[in-house]
Amino acid sequence: MSVQQTLAPSYLDTVRDLAATVHEHPALDNEFYRLWMSGTLPYPQVETFAREFYARTVNTSVMVALSVLHTEDLAARVECVKNLYSEYGNGDPEKAHLLLLERFLTDLLTRLRGAPFTVDELRASEPLSTTKAFGQGQRALFTDPDQRVVQGALLGQEHLAYSMLVRLYEGVRNYKHLYGEDEFHEECEYFYVHIGEAEKEHKAEAIVSAAAVCRSDDDLAHVRQGFDGFLTLTAGYWKGVHEAMLSAS
Repeated sequence: MSVQQTLAPSYLDTVRDLAATVHEHPALDNEFYRLWMSGTLPYPQVETFAREFYARTVNTSVMVALSVLHTEDLAARVECVKNLYSEYGNGDPEKAHLLLLERFLTDLLTRLRGAPFTVDELRASEPLSTTKAFGQGQRALFTDPDQRVVQGALLGQEHLAYSMLVRLYEGVRNYKHLYGEDEFHEECEYFYVHIGEAEKEHKAEAIVSAAAVCRSDDDLAHVRQGFDGFLTLTAGYWKGVHEAMLSAS
């Protein structure tokens, strides 16, 4: 019997409907994305974004790993393991998602600055207080002793991720003039891996794993607690990035 066959259809549908609400939340509908997609931005603003996005993303695979450790339900844990394997390049270290991001950000900043920008520089700056708050809150959600809260946080993370990366990619296209035609698409592998396949799978897996821990309305309420908590943290993170970018200009 498949994982989906073991689930109560009512909770699978309800969790799917909950996940869809990310589009109405300031975690996605916010001033940062409007600025990022508006056109070519000054170098200081792009560097500010790159540093803060890297500081935020560096822990993504760790959070997925924590969701495995802090979920007891077998069906839910299996879905989390699939997600984690994807984060690490499906077994190919060169395709690990964080490494693809490092390559993209350092290359873009090098082109914009006209001088090499290294991974060490990307890691060197102290993150904003709002970025730190996001990281601390994220870890608290993914280590919550209640697996239902953990699964809700993972549901929020994965359902924001696809739409987030689509919007980030649309903004990146404003810098296409810095690349050759083929070169641009080669350097955008980080986005294509996620938009084309990984995040679609992660979204589906997160719905299944969250629904797997829902056997009552009380369970669903705890899933929602983790979900709402992650979205609130994300909205605060992007607000901080947007304000810092405006100050950088």
